[in-house]
Amino acid sequence: MTKTAKTSIAAFAILAGIALGLLLIRAPGGKEAQAQAAENSASGTRVIEVTGNGSVKATPDIAVLNLGVTTTGATTAIQSENTAIMDRVLAAVKALGVDEKDIKTDGYYMNPNYDYANGKGDKIIGYTVYNTIEVKVRNISKAGEVLAAANAAGANTNNGVSFRLSDVETYYNQALEKAISNAKGKASTIAKALGVSVELPVRVSENGSYYTPIAYGNYDAVTENSQSVTISQGELEVTASVSVSYAY
Repeated sequence: MTKTAKTSIAAFAILAGIALGLLLIRAPGGKEAQAQAAENSASGTRVIEVTGNGSVKATPDIAVLNLGVTTTGATTAIQSENTAIMDRVLAAVKALGVDEKDIKTDGYYMNPNYDYANGKGDKIIGYTVYNTIEVKVRNISKAGEVLAAANAAGANTNNGVSFRLSDVETYYNQALEKAISNAKGKASTIAKALGVSVELPVRVSENGSYYTPIAYGNYDAVTENSQSVTISQGELEVTASVSVSYAY
């Protein structure tokens, strides 16, 4: 091999070593390499994802009474007695201003009664009729009076009172605004801790509402001579939740 050839080979080896060294210096390793790859594969938008919650308290303006007439007799003719009593209950309720459309039958059952006490479980000794209705009282101040009147007319089953809102949407929208504000506050707090600033939201999802009517009312015991029943409706809570992603 000539001296010139040896010199060329040596020069090439030196250049290759320098190039390899530069590649090793610039190439990220381990987790840094994985993070770099992930960032390159993503859209490039960095986001802070938060969930915001909001709630609004509201005084219910509708009372829902669950009333019924239960009768027991030796024959199926007990149905007629039950119907007659329920007709009086309905008349008493309507006389206090409850509209026909706000009254609906909630359930009607007639069950046979058997002679289990004497070991004759296969023998029918009578029938029990259960007739229940749901009554919406939109003038909530009259709810106690309506309940007392129904009982005086013959209703002997009271399954409680529930309270609702006639305009849930208005309160829900207020709760939704609070949820958005809550989400923005959370995102700002996180961004401040990270030393960055949040920009406009890039994605917003409404997670839905949560509204549960008060399931029962507190009312005093009623007798046939009662003129009213004390009912306390309390407050309802309407809540909203959102998920928001903010760019930073």
